[in-house]
Amino acid sequence: MHSLLTMVAGLGLFLFAMQQIEQAVQALFGEKAAGWLRAGTSTTLRGVAVGALITAVMQSSSLVGLLVLAFVSAGILPLRQAIAVMLGANLGTTITGWLVALLGFKLSLSGISLPLAGAGGLAWVLLPKGFWRAAGLFLFAFGLLIFGLDTMKQAVEGVGQRFDLAWLQGYPLILYLFAGAVLTAIIQSSSAAMLITLSALHGGLVGLPEALALVIGADLGTTSTLLLGALKGSLSKKQVAAFHVLYNVATALVAFVLVMPLWPWLMTKLGIHDPLYSLVAFHSGFNLLGIVIFMPFLGWFEKAIRRFIGKRDGGGVFTDIAPNSGEPALLVLDQHADNLVETIRQLCQRPLSSGTLEAFYHRYEAITDQELVMADYANRVAQEALSASQSERLGLLRSRVREAVYALKSVKDVVDDMAAMARSNDPGLRALDGHIRRYLETLYGEATVNVQNHACAMERLLVEAYGLVRPAREQGISVLNLAREIDESGRHWLRSRAADRGAGSGDIVPMV
Repeated sequence: MHSLLTMVAGLGLFLFAMQQIEQAVQALFGEKAAGWLRAGTSTTLRGVAVGALITAVMQSSSLVGLLVLAFVSAGILPLRQAIAVMLGANLGTTITGWLVALLGFKLSLSGISLPLAGAGGLAWVLLPKGFWRAAGLFLFAFGLLIFGLDTMKQAVEGVGQRFDLAWLQGYPLILYLFAGAVLTAIIQSSSAAMLITLSALHGGLVGLPEALALVIGADLGTTSTLLLGALKGSLSKKQVAAFHVLYNVATALVAFVLVMPLWPWLMTKLGIHDPLYSLVAFHSGFNLLGIVIFMPFLGWFEKAIRRFIGKRDGGGVFTDIAPNSGEPALLVLDQHADNLVETIRQLCQRPLSSGTLEAFYHRYEAITDQELVMADYANRVAQEALSASQSERLGLLRSRVREAVYALKSVKDVVDDMAAMARSNDPGLRALDGHIRRYLETLYGEATVNVQNHACAMERLLVEAYGLVRPAREQGISVLNLAREIDESGRHWLRSRAADRGAGSGDIVPMV
């Protein structure tokens, strides 16, 4: 009983350490990983390689999955490239098995585990937020992980020595596959399932064939996480989850039926006699084989997924990514802000291009509805723990969108006057209408407009408007208010552009 409790304690320490390592690595490399993923997925092969590399470095397939969903939801990453990254992520997760086998069972590092954890813990508690504090958390978690591995290894060895466990062997291998799948689905960690399997193999609780079947089942069990998340997720999440399930089921069948029976013979031919290395090599091997089999058919799988899971459920781009996910949440906000501001720019540039005031107001309401949804999500992201650079990015992003919406509101407040002026028979008012339209084309179409030339243009516009007050009043048009609102719109737009550039306060257009 004592050995069993010790084994559970070791597993708990391992799971906690893995969680802390994930948080530390995300703080250290989260923003860089997003850049790697954005830049390194131009081809399918590069997508696989980047997915494997980032997952191996980050030691978190869940974080990579969140980044992929963020890119797909935001329209940055095509579904085919997202699938390629997920293929690579499956291979990258097998690195954990190699690390566990090496650190936990082949190298004696138990003597340095507590000093590592202690030094890292001090750095984590005493240092201010930033790189070195995150590095301290990583060191603390790494030491704790080694200690948990050693605790569990000793406990399993004790169980094997005290009890006759022959009854665990001799069952059909398919039962071990199902056991591995159920275990992983329950504990929601393929890394922990691999640790348990390696410990059981090392302690003699199971033989190599049973361990191979358990590992296949563990890979299959990882699909439960995505499936649960996709039930109420939006289109992107359902599509990625569908491929993940399809890939894991197909790979498990190939591994169980074709690869597993030949594996002991292949290991003998290669001169690998250590069962632990044989197990982790099998895990990497059948995932690599799955990539080789699936890669030529990614285009077909993409079409099939789009065909059968192609109806958008109306959840919007924010339903896939939790506000506390950090960089993925910011990526979705970035892309959504780009799309929203571009829509505003086009509407302000030609407010009456749709032909009727009703069409303008309909587009205006749709934009403000989107802005409200985005603002609510941004507020929730702001309440989470963000790095200094992430907080600055979020602040500039919110300012950019807010100022763009204010620019549109100023246009909306006078669009009826603009429409009336366009219908006027007065040559002066028609000329003023033409000047305003041409300036809006310039203001919202060229990046060269700055504070100074905007002020000069508005001064000329105001002088022209003063000369037309009487004929405009006779037709129910307030030209002075029109000129002021166009000025306000331009100032807000220039402030939005300054926020997009990350400008300092000296570059922001003053509101006077």
